[in-house]
Amino acid sequence: MTDDNAPPDIDWSQYFVLPPQEVTLPDIDPKGGWILDVGGGGEGIIGLLKGQEVVAIDMRKDELEETTNDALKVVMDARELKFIDESFTVATVYFTFMYMPEDDFEAIFKEIWRVLKPGGELFIWDAIFEVPPEEREKKRFVVILKTLFPDGSENQTGYGGIVRDPQPDMFLRPAQKVGFKILDQKVDDFQFYVRLGKP
Repeated sequence: MTDDNAPPDIDWSQYFVLPPQEVTLPDIDPKGGWILDVGGGGEGIIGLLKGQEVVAIDMRKDELEETTNDALKVVMDARELKFIDESFTVATVYFTFMYMPEDDFEAIFKEIWRVLKPGGELFIWDAIFEVPPEEREKKRFVVILKTLFPDGSENQTGYGGIVRDPQPDMFLRPAQKVGFKILDQKVDDFQFYVRLGKP
């Protein structure tokens, strides 16, 4: 007899599994404004960090309903934001681009640029890696990610997406084309962080 509520068995041989990763979040300052968190459903990490200072958007209502933080949650497509120009002082994209087609990146950056105030900042964290030839037949990847918050608390969960070879330029090229300037960045073997500014 099986438990109908048990999760289905996962065949890990079908996944390219990255080593566990750890991210230490800065205490993001919205400078008296709002933080737009793109892809803020699921674990809702930025909402856990900044609570009611965050407007979390996600295309999936179920992902937003699953989130237990105090952010304002709105079902919305990042390619066509419904906010007026210059509504936010900060935007974040926390391990979300991995779920999006690369062809949509420029449109998403254009929309984030539009809704950010001058002097606003965009923070991005995402996975980067090269898939070895022997793993090329696998269609999905997964990483166990531990997030460390400034107050000493932590969150651990799994993230995953379509297997491709994400590298920093995949994010930086369309962001700079739109007009963003690099303020800070860090590249490790399997993760990427960048802080961009709108002059």
